Amino acid sequence: MKITKYNQRIFKASAFILAGALLSACGSDSDTPADIGSGGGGGDPIFDLCTQEVTGVNWEALLTENCAKLSHYNLFTDATDPTTGANENGLPYDLSTPLFTDYATKYRFVFVPEGETATYSEHEVMEFPVGSVLVKTFSMPADTANRGVNETNIETRLLIHRADGWTSLPYYWDSADDASYIVTGETVAMSITHDGEPLSFDYGVPQKNQCTNCHAVVPVLQDANDKRKSIFKPIGPKARFLNYDYDYGDQVENQLLHWENAGILSGAPVDKTTITTAPLFKDSTDISGLTNEELNNTARAYLDINCAHCHRDESLTIPEANYAGAAGDSGLTLEFNRNFEENTGRFGVCKTAVAGGYPADESGYNAYPRDVIPQHADKSYLVFRMNTNDGRHKMPELGRGSIHSEGVELISAWINSLPSNNCGLTF
Repeated sequence: MKITKYNQRIFKASAFILAGALLSACGSDSDTPADIGSGGGGGDPIFDLCTQEVTGVNWEALLTENCAKLSHYNLFTDATDPTTGANENGLPYDLSTPLFTDYATKYRFVFVPEGETATYSEHEVMEFPVGSVLVKTFSMPADTANRGVNETNIETRLLIHRADGWTSLPYYWDSADDASYIVTGETVAMSITHDGEPLSFDYGVPQKNQCTNCHAVVPVLQDANDKRKSIFKPIGPKARFLNYDYDYGDQVENQLLHWENAGILSGAPVDKTTITTAPLFKDSTDISGLTNEELNNTARAYLDINCAHCHRDESLTIPEANYAGAAGDSGLTLEFNRNFEENTGRFGVCKTAVAGGYPADESGYNAYPRDVIPQHADKSYLVFRMNTNDGRHKMPELGRGSIHSEGVELISAWINSLPSNNCGLTF
């Protein structure tokens, strides 16, 4: 696998504006690594906190400091391997339908302080107590057919619930021994094998301020006196994506039940079969073998995890009243718990596309006038946006430098399975 690296050092002015507007959503801590900004060296209390000798997780540093090295938090028994061996009560977990990030293998762990529990939520991310940490390492396989073998760690992202809210800390594996806290982002040129064919793309390690683009819910302002700000929230660990069996090595167990037995989750239904569950979807899933109901549920789960953190409005329950996703006013709302049959237009069916810069057809007209045109995936703007790397059109806007061909196939199959409706258009 060929990997070259170069720094992204130039910010557009808009990035600075966005950072200023949204920084509060990521917490109030400085972007400067704690043990660098303080000067470093023995005797400095912040440096000493990050580098202190601990027998387990460095909870003190996690709660207050942006340490320069991932290893300073002592989250793993082997600091050079963030894919296994979590310290203390850290648990690995996975999602039934994962968010796509350039075919990277993702290694997820949850840490909850001893004696504390996350509170179950039916539709939202669990309510994690202060001190909780969600860890996700992105590793790129040389060949996606052989995951877990010949992989290179690219980045590890921490979401830490501190006293003033959630904060995100991106760590870039600039050596095989440790990862460094990085604020400005990084671009990594990748060449891998996927589906037996060579695939090259630029993998983007995000800038710290870009975390809010996906993780922030924004206030639906009620009047001129409404001064609320964006709130930073995790995305993945929802009951619907966790409610299935996971192989822990020494046992296979339902993840929610395992969290309960480990003492880090409370309030979940005893009967896990009563929990609405997102289907399993992997790149190897045989879409042609799905029933229409299975296809509908699988496609909506995919849209939920990849899109609904932005494409959601205030009409469904969010713990904070009158908040929505960043694209909540677009008319395209894709939450898995939203009833599809009740209002198909919410899922884009025959909805006029509102994004700017439409591609034109040969006659100069908008080539994709509707988000979803049933039985015409090739004419649906939703599929076009998934199937392009053109920065003017691609969706998601962040998090991918390649096209998820299996995701495009899934959503195309779903659109082509919907009842015929030309949406008033002539083809």
